[in-house]
Amino acid sequence: MDQYPELVIEEDKHMHPKLPGVIVDNYIAINKNRSLYEKHFILAEEIGHYLTTAGDITKLNTLPKLKAEIIARRWGYEKILSLDDLVSCYEKKHLTAEDVSHDFEIELNDLKTILDYYFDRYGPSVRHKEYIINFDPFIVIDINSLEGGEYL
Repeated sequence: MDQYPELVIEEDKHMHPKLPGVIVDNYIAINKNRSLYEKHFILAEEIGHYLTTAGDITKLNTLPKLKAEIIARRWGYEKILSLDDLVSCYEKKHLTAEDVSHDFEIELNDLKTILDYYFDRYGPSVRHKEYIINFDPFIVIDINSLEGGEYL
């Protein structure tokens, strides 16, 4: 949180159970009744709203408001788990979904959401640096380990 010292972040035990988090100006409230891993995911999205959203989008009843919500979520996905992070998991031998979700402190279903986002953005796989990242199923391959070092 050192990156955003102007933000005030608090847990709120009185939030409606269906409301995971909310941001007003530079104040972020996170539902205290969520798991630690859920809170991590929620916080990333709320910071995404702080950086990318202007105005009140609490009611997602217009196309611009829906678009603002999607932009903030996508920002959060990439902040939580970048392509570099996925390569890092491979290098640390964290090769299962459980390993990755534990390493980055997110729920398995949130990991799936992030991998689905990358699948939608890049297709079934992407070359990133010297690696091929496959999103469904999740596999990272060191290109240099392939026969001849060629990308197949």
